[in-house]
Amino acid sequence: MTRAYFLDLIGTTNLIPGPNSTEMTMHCGYERAGKKGLFIAGIAFIFPAIIITAVFAYLYVKYGNLPEVAPLLLVLSQLFWQLLL
Repeated sequence: MTRAYFLDLIGTTNLIPGPNSTEMTMHCGYERAGKKGLFIAGIAFIFPAIIITAVFAYLYVKYGNLPEVAPLLLVLSQLFWQLLL
């Protein structure tokens, strides 16, 4: 893939709705290995985020009501809001 073609893909990706990084990853996978590369790149890009979210959800459900964890959750929620705003 040439630099010019890559930059064209970035421009195209910015025009269509959705998460740009995921679209670029999947398109690069498609360019490298066709439809199989598209699916593998998409799964490899999205799967780690799914696992991390599932682990945090499990930990929150299991330990979220413990009084020892309340200060940590308070700090994390404040950090989240500061990053969001």
